[in-house]
Amino acid sequence: MHEKHWQKWLGLNGGILPTLNQGAIPSLPVMIQLIKVCGLPVERYFNPEIMREESAQRQRVSHKLKLCPEQYLPIIEGAIDGALKMEQTAKQKEDA
Repeated sequence: MHEKHWQKWLGLNGGILPTLNQGAIPSLPVMIQLIKVCGLPVERYFNPEIMREESAQRQRVSHKLKLCPEQYLPIIEGAIDGALKMEQTAKQKEDA
């Protein structure tokens, strides 16, 4: 999506997105607008314990999981269950 479309969609003025792209920390009103429009979990950005606990990859997967249509969740759950079972089996072999 072109930058002007993002600005209109997010309801932001023209100077905000280039500033954010350069790594600037947004003001609180801009942050709240981004959280609302993008459907992001507020606690991730304002709760220091959660911010420290999750890796970037875990955060991305968590966000994608929330966007995933309900009909595909059994597939995702099966993949996670399979990965956990593989990990458990590998640990049991190490302990043996």
